[in-house]
Order: sequence, then C-alpha cells, then structure tokens
Amino acid sequence: IMIGSESAEPATAEEKSGDDDDQVSSTYRRKAHYRQTRKRGKIIKEVKEQYIRSDLGFGITYTVEGDLNESDVEDDDDPSNKLHREVDLVVGRPSVIPTVQNLLDRLIANCKPYALVVADTNVLLHNLDVLEKAVLGGDGKNISGVMPNIVIPQTALMECRSNRLTAYDRAVDLLRSVTRELPTTTSTTQSKQESIQRHCPILFPDQNHAATAILQKRQIGAGSFATPNDENDWRIRRVAHYLAENTKGTNLKVVLLTDDRASRQMARQESGSLFEAHSVASWVKLLEQANPQMTSSLSDLIANLATNGSRGDESADVEAVQYVPHLESSDLSVGMQQGKYQRGTFRVVSQASGGKDRIGSVTVRNGQERVAVALSNQLQCNRAIDGDIVAVSINPVEEWITAASNMTEKAPTKERAEIPLETAETTPADLENVSESIAMHTNQQNISIMRPTGKVVGIMRRNFESYSGSIYETANNEKGTGGGESSSGTTSDLEEREMIASVYEREHADGTSTCVFFPVDQKVPPILIRTTQRSRLMGQRIVVAMDSWPAHSAFPLGHYVRTIGQAGSKDVETQVLLQEHNIPHEPFPAAVLACLPPDDYKVGADMTTSSPRLDLRHLPILSIDPPGCKDIDDCLHSLILPNGNYQIGVHIADVTHYVKPGTAIDLEAANRSTSTYLVNKRLDMLPGLLTTDLCSLKGGVDRYAFSVIWEVNEDAEIVEVEFHKTLIHSIAALTYQQAQSLIDQPEDANDVQACAVKGLAMLARKFRKRRIDAGALTLASPEVKFVLDSESLNPTDVQAYALLEANAVVEEFMLLANITVSKKILRHYPTLAVLRRHPSPNRSMFDSLISKAKSKGLKIEIENSKCLADSLDAAQVKEDPYVNKLLRILSTRCMSPAQYFCSGEFPPTEWHHYGLAAPVYTHFTSPIRRYADVCVHRLLAASINVAPLPPQLSSKSYLHDLCANMNRRHRSAQMAGRASVQLHTLIFFAGEGAKEEQAYILDIDTSNAPSFSVMVPRYGIEGKVRLSIDATDPNLTRIGQEHKLIYKSGSNGAVSLQVFDKVRVRIWVRETEDHRRELKLDLVEPRLGKKPDGGGEPPMKKAKKSN
Repeated sequence: IMIGSESAEPATAEEKSGDDDDQVSSTYRRKAHYRQTRKRGKIIKEVKEQYIRSDLGFGITYTVEGDLNESDVEDDDDPSNKLHREVDLVVGRPSVIPTVQNLLDRLIANCKPYALVVADTNVLLHNLDVLEKAVLGGDGKNISGVMPNIVIPQTALMECRSNRLTAYDRAVDLLRSVTRELPTTTSTTQSKQESIQRHCPILFPDQNHAATAILQKRQIGAGSFATPNDENDWRIRRVAHYLAENTKGTNLKVVLLTDDRASRQMARQESGSLFEAHSVASWVKLLEQANPQMTSSLSDLIANLATNGSRGDESADVEAVQYVPHLESSDLSVGMQQGKYQRGTFRVVSQASGGKDRIGSVTVRNGQERVAVALSNQLQCNRAIDGDIVAVSINPVEEWITAASNMTEKAPTKERAEIPLETAETTPADLENVSESIAMHTNQQNISIMRPTGKVVGIMRRNFESYSGSIYETANNEKGTGGGESSSGTTSDLEEREMIASVYEREHADGTSTCVFFPVDQKVPPILIRTTQRSRLMGQRIVVAMDSWPAHSAFPLGHYVRTIGQAGSKDVETQVLLQEHNIPHEPFPAAVLACLPPDDYKVGADMTTSSPRLDLRHLPILSIDPPGCKDIDDCLHSLILPNGNYQIGVHIADVTHYVKPGTAIDLEAANRSTSTYLVNKRLDMLPGLLTTDLCSLKGGVDRYAFSVIWEVNEDAEIVEVEFHKTLIHSIAALTYQQAQSLIDQPEDANDVQACAVKGLAMLARKFRKRRIDAGALTLASPEVKFVLDSESLNPTDVQAYALLEANAVVEEFMLLANITVSKKILRHYPTLAVLRRHPSPNRSMFDSLISKAKSKGLKIEIENSKCLADSLDAAQVKEDPYVNKLLRILSTRCMSPAQYFCSGEFPPTEWHHYGLAAPVYTHFTSPIRRYADVCVHRLLAASINVAPLPPQLSSKSYLHDLCANMNRRHRSAQMAGRASVQLHTLIFFAGEGAKEEQAYILDIDTSNAPSFSVMVPRYGIEGKVRLSIDATDPNLTRIGQEHKLIYKSGSNGAVSLQVFDKVRVRIWVRETEDHRRELKLDLVEPRLGKKPDGGGEPPMKKAKKSN
C-alpha cells in the first residue's frame, strides 16, 4: 500500500498564491502546504500524494506462507537456536481481505465475546500492554488471547508514530505477529493453519480506502472539525461504521475501543446501535466476565491516566494540589515563538530515595551555544521525568545562582556497604558537553559567572517508559530483617519508603489495592499502581509502566506490566540492573543481521575490489589480552630496522570495513555506543560474527586492520609515523601472563615472539617515563575480580587484579596510538574531530582529601597534574604502604570522568586530558566495543584519503548529539558493570556467611551519630560502620580538624580512631523490608562501647587475614 509520499522544495511566487488541494480525482490526491524552516526562515513547500484504491477490501493482515518442519527444531539441543529457528520457520506476508466472507473465515470465532475490535489512537499510545495480552494471549501453553480479532486503522497507526515511536514499533509488531507456537499436528494443511492461526490483527488503510478516505475538505459529515484530532477521531469511527455496516446480519460484533468519552458519544450519535463503543476499562471488564478461566488480570494492565473513572484517584485525597498545571501545547508554541519559553531535554541531577527533593537541569540553546538551566527543587521540576522534552521559563537574572553554588549537598555515606564509584559523579551537563554558566557583565569592570535557573511550564513530549523494581512491603507485613541491627537502626531511605507506603497504600471497594512501586532507577520517583494481585507481587521484581502524573498527585501513576521473577535471584537481578541502567540487551534485529557478510565470506577475498591495503602478513604481529578474551581489538609488533631504529606497529581491527555509514548495523551500533561487561556475561555493541570472529584479531588467521606504524630511535623518540589500512596475520594470541614470561626470559634471538615482546617492553618503559615526567598521573582502583563456578557461574572467591609489566606495555602503546591519531584527525578536521577531554579538577573537590592527608602528616598539591603526581609519589607511610594506594584511589574520586566531545564545540584550551597530561586525546584502539573509535576510524580514513568522510560526520550538531549519547551510554555501561559486581558480592557473602576482614578508615563523622566509613581492600567494598555509642556520651571526643575520634572506656582505656587507620570489621548480608539484600559492616576491633546485637545474622566464617 502506498500510504503517501512527501517531498520538499522551495516555493515559487505562483505556488504561494494557490492551493493544490482541489486537484482531486477518484484515485489520486495531491496536497501541498507551506512551512517556514526553523534555522534560516526559508519558505518550504511540502507535497503529499495520496492514492485512493477500491481494491483494499476489509484490510490487510499477515498470513502464514510455507510449511513448518518440526523435526528441524526437535533435532537441535540448543534452546536459543530452537527459539530462533522456530521464529524463522513461520514466514508471514501481508495480504488483502477481499470480501466479507474472507473476513469471517479469517477471524477467530471461538473467542468470547465474538467481536472485531477497532482500536483508537489513545489505546495504542497508552494501553498496548492490554492489547498485546488480550490479542496474543500467553496465560499458558496453547492458550489464545481473549481478544484475538483487532483492527488498527491507518490513521491511528500514523498518529501513534507521530507521538511515540516506541508505541508505534510495538503496534507494528502486533500487526505482523503470525504465531508464537509450533503446530500441534501436521496431518493436513488445514490442521496446520488452525494450529497456527491464534489471532487476527488487521491493518485498515482508511486514508487510502475508497470507502473511508476523505476526498474533499467539505465532504458531508466531515465539515466541522475543530482540530486535527477531531478529524482523526472521525476517520477511526468511519472505519468501525464501515466494518459494522458490511457485517450486519452476522453474529460478529464490531466494537470501537477508545478512552475518549466525546468520541464514544459521537459514535452513538452517528451510528446508533450499528456498533458498540467502549472504554478500555469497560471492555476489559466484559472480557474478564466472559472468560473466567484467565489466570492473570487484564485490569492490572490498564493505563492509569487519572481519567478512567475510579482509577487514577490514588493520591487525590491524600495531598492537596502539589504542582502548577502544565500549559497547553498551543500556549507553549506561542510562548516559544515569543521567546518566553525555551525547549530542552530534562535531566535529573539528584533525587532523594523517596522521590522528593528532586533537582534537575534542562539543556537549552543560548544563541549558537547550549546551556544547562538549573531547576533547584521538585516544584520547579514540575513533574518532569528524566528524558522528557519540556518547555522552561527562565527566571529573572536576580534569581540566578553563582557558578560556584552547588545545588546538591554532598550525599551522605550510605549505611550499606557497596562497590564505590571510581570517579566523581557526573552531571547531565558534563555528559552532554554543555555549559552550566553564563558570563554576566555586572558593571564595566567586572564580569560575574552565573548559572541560570528556571521552572518547567509544560511538557512537549513525555519519556514515560517501563521500569523495574518492587512493591514496598510495609512494616506490618515484613519478615525478620535477618540483620545485626534493631528496627531503630533502619537506614534513612528505608524509613522514607516505609513512610510513603504507609500513607499511600490502601484497599478499594472493587477488590483492588493501591500500592507504591519503587523503581531501582534512582532517577525515577515512586509510582502508584492499582492491582488485583498485591499478595502475588510481594517479594517479586516486576515491571511497571508510567502512565500519567496529575497536578494533584505527589507521585506519578502507572500500571503493572509483568513479573520478572523472585527478588534476589541472580538472573532476575541481572535483568533488573540492565533495565535500570538502560542497557540495550535485546537480540540484534533482522535488518542488522542482514548487513553481515555471507557464511562463506573469507577475509582477503575482496582485496582486489576494496580500497588498497598494505599486506603486513610477513611481520611478527601478536596480541596480548586477558585469558579467555574473544573480542581482540588490537595487535602489536616490533622489529629492528636496517638503520638501527625500531619499527613499532599498533594494528586495530578494521570494523568500518564491515560497518558502513548509515546502514542498519551502523545505526544500531551508534545507539548502543559501547559493549557492556558484567561479571558473568558480555553484551556486545556488534553482532557476534564481527565481535568474536571476523573483526577479532585472533592468532593464526588473516584479518583486516587499521595500522599505525612508527619509526623510533633507541631513545623512543618518534622519527616518522604512517597510517595504513592493512591485512595482517597474528602469529600468537598471548595472555598477559604468557607475555610477562617472555619479557622475563633470557635473550634468545631465535625466539621471534620473545624478541618482539622484549622490544615492545623496552620502548614502553621509555615512553612511560617520558609521560610521567610530563605530569601524567598514576592512579589506582580497588577493583577486584571473581572466580566463578564453572556450572552455576556463582562466585566462589574474590581476588585482586594482578597488574604485570605486560599490562603496562599494552597500555602504553594504546595511549601512544590514541594520541598520535588524535593529532592526525585534528590536523585535517579541526572542528569535526571526535576527541576525549578530561577537565582539570576544582580545588574544592580536593579539599577534603588534602585535609585528611594533612592529618597524617602528608601533603597533597594540585596546582597541576605534575604537582599532584609528585606529591602522591612522596605521600608515603613507611609502616603501611597501602595508604599511598588509598590516596591514589581517593584522588581519582576527586576528578570528573573524561568525556567525548566534538573539537568545534570547545576552545583548544579545553581539549586537554588532565590525567594523561596530553594536549589532545581520542579513542582509536577499541572499535569492536566502542562506537567513538568507529567514528575516529572514519575520520582517520578520510584524513589519509582511503575513504570519504560520511556526510553526518560533517555536522557539528550531529556530532554533539552523538557524543552526548556516547557519554551517557559509556557511563551507563560503567554503572551496570559496577552493579553486577555488587550483585555478585552479595551472592558471595550470602553463600559464604559473615566474614571478618581488615579495613581502612576513609572518613569519620564528627558531627552526627558516631560512625565512620571504611574500605575493605580484600573485597573492594566500602560502607559505613555505625558505632553503638550515644552522641552525647561524655566519654566520646571528636576532633574534626584531625578527622579523629577518641572514646574512653574503663576496661580498654582510651581508644582512638583516625582517618587511614586500620580496623577489623565483620561483613554480613541483611534482607530489607523491600526485598532487597544489602551488605552491612560492624566494627570488631578495636572495640568501642557494647558489642552490636547480632540477632538474625548468618553464622560467621572467619576469613584468612590478608597481608
């Protein structure tokens, strides 16, 4: 079906005076309108061609084509292969339903009631969960949906596409669905069809159908549309009328499903009793009454829009109006044209665990630049959700804040122990490379740097999504905590959740319950849902969709979607953390897989037709990676040239040979932006054929590479550098330990691998020394690795990473390649280069660390990276060398993480990478797992004239958005990896029981309840240790400047605790009231006050003391 084609062209004077809308025939319509472009104000004529057809019958549906062969599936033992093959076996194709009899033959007749349901746009936008469940079924094996016959009008589908693409994609998938099951019998073709055909979704092309298309604006019945929405509603009612008129006299009932009350009333006025019009709630009630065998409730899936009768009143009588109502879209459009409001994307900066005290920012345009507008409280955020497109009103300059102001107070140390962040928290402005301040001229001499503030006045486009989490179980329903604290010791976030749940939970007369759902995503506030199965959902991880946020409600409203599984289960919690951090983990779609080379593809076979490549298969090229590495991005080589100099090569997988710009696989990779590494799995940016085979530089096979080759002298000074697309053949895929053995073994001129690795190591030492002398930092991380059981993949041990010289060799040459490439692409594309910057830290970020170091007689200087590096080298405690590593770990946390950016958006003074002491830097060496490297490969290829620069990489606006997405995805992948480590740490301690271990004090609370935070190096965890001492105890002395507390005990004398002191703690797992598990720390030595109550905690297993 040709739905319509559009073209845009500059309008001529003659065209501006007329309208093409009256050029209408019975089969063809050409409509034109004019609009002004946003950037340059040009007048553009847009033409839409519409073909009216009389052969579209009663719509289009997908039918089964081809036979199924069950034996092909049953012979395969791999469940994943069976699933994929099962899908492949059923081939669907669209076909027209020509007659009423064909329509009746195709419909599923054994449903109750026997009805053909026409879905309105609002049903597609808000109640797809109901449609999918009712149409596709899934209450058990071989159970069909209770509403298998559905019609989606073309008007509703196109309107859905304009408002929410994710909903549109799901609606299209529903239309294309043929079956989810294999046939139960293969005796005849008819039995196959019956076993497959379990639902009948139909697309009705009303805009192109001769019986339903509007051919003239003043056609009878369509002459008084107040808004385009009224016209679309009329179109959809016309579809229902047409179907009902033609099936009159049969036992088929036609139902218009819409939540628009006015549209239902108009349907009754226009068509009388020809067809029925129902809201989603009323129709679901009829379905549940007619199908008592349903094992799950459709009612729970109904969107909570605060307009569905009794639904949506969850918090109306609890709190008065909280927020200012949002402006209508027409008012927002006028306001933005007048400059009163600015459009931008809302991002949450911080939020309390109960969803209150929200602080956000909105990125808006300030001329040619972008600036982040601060929203300093939840009223100014005005019900915006992270990712919403909003309209903001900028406050008067008098209400702006200074650039030095920090809207967010330092987050208190959490009670539970967890895996710490390696760097400082990022702000949305950092991730999106936008400024947070504007220079204001206060008078002729002075310039003040101010941060604009504002408030949300309307929502342009909602970013409501589905979120994973749990329903909170209030204290009167809780089980034992299983922890070592009394209930009075509950953490503050649990107290907040308990309070919210106790206020908003209630039972309703219709048998439903209002529950408070707490998403695991900390940027999302609690969601109020109404369900008939509260008891079944307790203790489960569930998915809830957000539907609305009325002005009278303290929290948004939503509905239950599905159950993931039991809270605490490793597989369930892994799914939750992926959704929490928005990590794409769905299988690659067919369009992406279609971009892959054929099965018989051989590397090197297309050398004659592709761009010229340098054949380097004669060189001693090898890779050095962790054990079991499958996605090998990089290889190295070194050899001595006839003139006595060294040739060094870094060879990187040529991913762009297979991933062409603008293709489906390229767009998918750009969206994912990075591979995500969890403890027990890897989620790839590219399909496995590329990640672990064709692009992976495995040993003993030919592979395409992008190579950087240097000639250096014996002092590691670069003489010359070349860049080539190459064909390589790795002679070995070494592990770090194997490479280290080659470095350590005696000289052997006949050992090619050893000579190559030794040469690399010798030069790497010199490159590293030069880098350190220039001010590059040597920092540290508390990261550990797990030893996993080979079958269950549960952790059996925790080990520290052992860093060898071989690790440093690889790191050094990857840094050299990245720096060298950054200079090359910047020379050719000074405003389009994709670079990576690491801003210098503010002194205020180091104040606490400087003070702590001073209390131990150590000095930290931060004037520049060289001073910091030298002072860290000098900050040694002879009795305990680990203190120096602690200082390096804490120094890393005082710095913001590095960010991708486009060189044209920042002045050269801000390109600097502080940690590496490099004026410019980029990522080139890992294109298999990072999309930034793919972009850099394309820039480098264009720089050496082996490939043209893709058009999109010539747009600074495109590069800005691309870098912002890469920054967000990179951060999300880091957070997901951290959450996976946290999950496996919990599993480890839950299985092993409580353990005692040595820890170091990181901070002492000298103002609130007596406590201190510690790091446990053995397990890489941090947490707060709360002392069983009253804050008013006269025996307690706290000295803030020295980060120290002293407690006088009659039996033990005076016990002193100071920052960086060693203590001994007990680590154990506690189950909280909301079915989460958390690590807790108790002080064992030295003992202060009474021993903590250990009621309910697991038995302790003593660990070996670490050295």
